Amino acid sequence: MPTIEIASIESNSLNLNQNDFDVAIIEENKLISHRGLFHDFLIKQSGTIVHIGNPDLKNEEFGFFAGKIINWDFDPRNVEIPKVNLNDPTDTLGANQQFLFQFLEKYKADIDKILKVALEKSPIKRIFFLTDYQFGPENGSKEIIYTIRDFWAKHDKEGLRLNRLYEIYGE
Repeated sequence: MPTIEIASIESNSLNLNQNDFDVAIIEENKLISHRGLFHDFLIKQSGTIVHIGNPDLKNEEFGFFAGKIINWDFDPRNVEIPKVNLNDPTDTLGANQQFLFQFLEKYKADIDKILKVALEKSPIKRIFFLTDYQFGPENGSKEIIYTIRDFWAKHDKEGLRLNRLYEIYGE
């Protein structure tokens, strides 16, 4: 299942309240993803990270993922669970099966609110939105998408790319 996170660069805290959201959230003041795709990039930054999860994972700290807030019908694919061979360095562990996604409509307001708070609390007005999904593209990528409005326009028109870090600067 995918990991979805929002990082507010150089912020000390976002002071989010779980009761204000339908999605589950975990807020931490060290930029460490729950998965490793963007680890080397994030450890060079400082700020606050919000891990976003399924509504039924509120108040959970382990097994935190966001598959139930995604509209999987947007880019329907049959994902095959691979038979992993850890001794084979060419084994992709099931990568490259899904590429694009959108949020379910009922969770967009929550994501938007977190993005806006993260941007507001960043003293340099810089945030990252990132995903990490085993069945997404094998390699992570980065894209500058200047405003939250542009982020949602891309989301609504063509979908967001899995295993991508979007860098956002304004509304």
